[in-house]
Amino acid sequence: MNRLLIFGIILGSLLCLTASETEALPHTRQLESSEPDYTAWPWPVALPPDSSPEIKAAANRLTKSLNNPLANLQTERNPVCALWLEIGTWKPNPSTPGYLILIQPGGGRIIATDLQQLERAIEQLNQQKRIRNGMTELPIGVLTSYPLIGKDHAGS
Repeated sequence: MNRLLIFGIILGSLLCLTASETEALPHTRQLESSEPDYTAWPWPVALPPDSSPEIKAAANRLTKSLNNPLANLQTERNPVCALWLEIGTWKPNPSTPGYLILIQPGGGRIIATDLQQLERAIEQLNQQKRIRNGMTELPIGVLTSYPLIGKDHAGS
């Protein structure tokens, strides 16, 4: 198990180096553009090892939908160069169940209040992804089920 984890970390590090050469457009151009910028997505899905069988099954479906040949990483901490899943760790009270997806060229994160919201997040990513030259690409930025405050109130 330790060898597999070490192999995954080394592989992820190598992928980080490769993806760090991905060119992102300047922030101002992204705000002016109506189309999101996309990044190639070679990263594995990662989740805590104590995740429920249902969350692990959802992670497997996500990996398959991203056409990712890498196995899911089960690790205590976010390995950074991965799509990290956080389910049920954030439940403000009172609040509305929901999800937040953050995608950057070197990794991403899905935060969902529960399994149902994780499923909704996966569905949203499936709708937003694209396949170019046989590679899955994801939009750079934030996808969420929550209302957006707006660019005018965002920090720089």
